[in-house]
Amino acid sequence: MNKILLSTTALATAALLSTSAMAADEGLKLTMGGFFSGVVLAGGDGDANTREISFDSWNSEISFTAEGTASNGLTYGFQIQLEGNSGGNQAGNDQIDEAFLYFSGGFGRIEFGTNDPVSAQMGYVAPSPDAQGILTVNSGDYLNRALTYNSDGDAGKINYFTPRIAGFQLGLSYSPDGSEDSANSNVSYGGFETDNDFLGAGQQFTAGLNYSKEFSGITLGLSGTYAFLESETTGPALDDQTSWGLGTNVGFGLGAGTVTLGGSFLAIENNGFFSGNDIDSYDLGVQYAQGAWTAGVQSIWADPTGDDNNTWGISVGGGYKIATGLDLSAGYMHWETEGPAAIGDTDAFLLGSTLSF
Repeated sequence: MNKILLSTTALATAALLSTSAMAADEGLKLTMGGFFSGVVLAGGDGDANTREISFDSWNSEISFTAEGTASNGLTYGFQIQLEGNSGGNQAGNDQIDEAFLYFSGGFGRIEFGTNDPVSAQMGYVAPSPDAQGILTVNSGDYLNRALTYNSDGDAGKINYFTPRIAGFQLGLSYSPDGSEDSANSNVSYGGFETDNDFLGAGQQFTAGLNYSKEFSGITLGLSGTYAFLESETTGPALDDQTSWGLGTNVGFGLGAGTVTLGGSFLAIENNGFFSGNDIDSYDLGVQYAQGAWTAGVQSIWADPTGDDNNTWGISVGGGYKIATGLDLSAGYMHWETEGPAAIGDTDAFLLGSTLSF
């Protein structure tokens, strides 16, 4: 009789534990987010073939994230980012920007799919004058060569991030084909991506190491990144592309607000796989935020060694949060190029808004 009672109790306990585990593991739950950024530019660059007023929206998207937590604590999910406008300066003119699955836990985080490499995700850059980044000069929206983000696009890859230990985190990524979305067009029989394409990107390796810590009200962020991109074409004037970068952000309280100082450096060797086509880029910036207001200054320099045409730009302005999900940005930008192919100075006044949810 005691054996029967013990067996019955064991079965009941097992059933209760199983029910609790199933209750804890509720599967994937979908959440949505998104934003729309629009800007009005007024000014000129001295070119009679350039308009003096432009209405632009370079970056707007809706993201879908499905995430769940298993009974053993494993977090799993996927994210798909749908572009609001797939033309213009959008990289690759994609309809889908990024699409990847991920797993995270005590081991860190793994991402698999079309996503930015760790070298782009882990690097610190100078803060924008406004909170939403409409006024940043570190953007291909205004000039496609002065960038300090160590990235080569959203090619299919695997990313791994370690847990953050004592403020430090390491990231590694690998892509067998660095051409963005190459699987959508250039595939062989069986679905394999093609190789030896003219000026095509082959294997990509990137690494990132950053540090984030707070000391007595002061926040410090440091980063170092590296990227290697294989050239699928061989020739006397072609070579693999490599790049490395450094960045920092420092934040502290001032009065009723917060000051953020930052800067970054990126060196690209054999840009576009052309031997000797090297570019060094730097940016510096400061932002002050208090309540709904932000204001700041940001500047960037690009020094290509492949030619004598140097570029620098500066942005001054700020932003205001009108309501939850509604931000306004306003500012002024100035660009200059120096060298044999200099295109003259550019002045632009900007008024933009960002709606997000």
